[in-house]
Amino acid sequence: MILNLKNIISKVKASCFAIAALLGTMATTEAFAQPTPTGSSCADAIPFCTGTTYNFPNISNGAGAPPGLGYACLATQPNAVWYYMKIANPGTLQISLNQYNGAGAGTDVDFAFWGPFTSLADGCTAISGGQLAIQSSYAGGGVQEIVSLGLPGGTGTGTGCATTPPPAQTGEYYVLLMTNWSNQPGNIVFSQTAGTASTDCSIISCGVTLTSNSPVCDNDTLKIDLANPNDTAYVYNYVWTGPGGFTSTDQNLVLTGLTAGNYVYSVDAIATLANGNFDTCTEQIEVVVNPTYHTELTEYICSGDSIDIYGTYQKIAGDYDTMLTTINGCDSLITTTLHVVARPVKIEMLDSLIVCQYDSVAIESNTLPYNAGYTYSWNPSTNLNADDQPNVWFFADQSRTYTLTVTKVDVIPCSLRDTIDIIVNPGDFLEVPVTDVVLCSGDSVQLNASGAATYKWSPALYLSNPDIANPVAKPGTTTTYTLVGTSNKNCTDTQIVHITVHPNAVLQLPDSVNIYPGESYYMQPGTNAVYFNWFPVAGLNSHTIANPMMNPTVNTRYFVTAKTEFGCEVTDSVDVYVKETVMDMPNAFNPNYERFKVSIRGIASIESFAIYNRWGQLIFETKNLNEGWDGHFKGTAQPAGVYVYKIIATTVEGKPFQKTGNVTLIR
Repeated sequence: MILNLKNIISKVKASCFAIAALLGTMATTEAFAQPTPTGSSCADAIPFCTGTTYNFPNISNGAGAPPGLGYACLATQPNAVWYYMKIANPGTLQISLNQYNGAGAGTDVDFAFWGPFTSLADGCTAISGGQLAIQSSYAGGGVQEIVSLGLPGGTGTGTGCATTPPPAQTGEYYVLLMTNWSNQPGNIVFSQTAGTASTDCSIISCGVTLTSNSPVCDNDTLKIDLANPNDTAYVYNYVWTGPGGFTSTDQNLVLTGLTAGNYVYSVDAIATLANGNFDTCTEQIEVVVNPTYHTELTEYICSGDSIDIYGTYQKIAGDYDTMLTTINGCDSLITTTLHVVARPVKIEMLDSLIVCQYDSVAIESNTLPYNAGYTYSWNPSTNLNADDQPNVWFFADQSRTYTLTVTKVDVIPCSLRDTIDIIVNPGDFLEVPVTDVVLCSGDSVQLNASGAATYKWSPALYLSNPDIANPVAKPGTTTTYTLVGTSNKNCTDTQIVHITVHPNAVLQLPDSVNIYPGESYYMQPGTNAVYFNWFPVAGLNSHTIANPMMNPTVNTRYFVTAKTEFGCEVTDSVDVYVKETVMDMPNAFNPNYERFKVSIRGIASIESFAIYNRWGQLIFETKNLNEGWDGHFKGTAQPAGVYVYKIIATTVEGKPFQKTGNVTLIR
């Protein structure tokens, strides 16, 4: 246990309202306290805060402000005095200015008001550069003038005269110039009379200094001394106030019997000026009275821990009293009862564990001595199935160090920690570039794998070797192979290769076909293919369909490559023989059903085709190969019987065809 008793530093605060009579150089009237600033120029402007009513001697027969600046409606600037303020809290603000002569009658007071600025120096630079006032009053005005922000103020017509400037914002600086236009000796009085804003009084220095011997102990004497550098020039009265209704008119305080605590004492330093007026300056000081301890302490520590007590002491075995001098210097008598709480003695757990990635591994621990009231905490808890159990499951993802904290709670928690380093060897090392293969029946493919030390493919069916990285597979049907690879760290990884086997392409074509000149052959193969390519293309109506129309002019062997939708391919050929033209004549015909004409396979031209009756009379003649005789002569059907025909023709090959014979007409 460390007794950290508070080290106290005395604090002195300046009040937020200052003495108005800081104008030591105004005319011949005496001023209170500090000789500077004088208010004779912008750079020497006097700070003020609006929480105070200012009543100070004016200036008569004094210097005016520099000519030619942006005074707006303030046409003349005699007997000038400069003030400035800083905004503490934002809002509207109204300041009332009044001037009285020696008889107490109101006299004319005027002003010019500039801002906002970021500092007094910033404001003086802007004003000397000719920046126009945001508000002003004109010479010869009333005995009261209103200066404002966010409210109406000023007098006169024109820019920067009677205006309503924007409300004040925290941190802004404003400069106020006041003049005594009537040049009558007297006093100027001004104070905030309206608005929600307030000003920062910390820019004002009071001049009174307070010191003390704080901190002291509660059985010591507290001394507060007041130093005033102006007490030889003026007559001062002092009024002290403090906690519990304390008051005093002494310059310095000597206090006894104080109880421990922090206290604030305030003093009003009231100066009597040569003109009979009074000015007040207020300061504060914060002091600390520390206690003298008479107490009993009870402390608990865990076995094996230590406790630090600072100070000088005497101790007796067992429960002991310790006389201490505390950090704050006050004597204390402390009786401390120290209880030592047992903690867990030992955690039995492996120091390290080597596992494979993606494995589920049990981490077991045993804490001695046994106690059902232990609580457990694993840190981190990442990838553990629980973080508050002595035995947990680790889902191996990466190497990690786990800390197990076992705590016994008996008044205070006492803990013991142990760690286990888990080394996770890679489990994602097996590389198979291609895992989905498509084959046609009877084809083979070489499988490829890498990254492992040993390999095992299953099933072994249709594999050249199931125990190598790159066996050749020739399955007869669609097959899924599982590959288990083992690393040199004895970790396993699994990959799946799926081989889809599609039926081979089937194509059934005749070995050859015969056609005659002018004829075509309509090919109709038996096939399961959907894509075709015939070659050569001459004599085909299309070379990309299964059933092209073939009409070559010469004997041609056509080759075709056919593919199924799965890419299985087959190639075959067919010979198309173009025969010579064959012509013949029938030996009988029935004109009720057909004409008598030449029977032809091929192409030929007729020079003469004639029919004669049995008396040798010519009854039909034509040169049209396809016309034929219909069994009539001069429109009369001829009787059944035998007739003689004679034909002279030439085939497309140029061979002559001549034939004379008999034909029987049947009715």
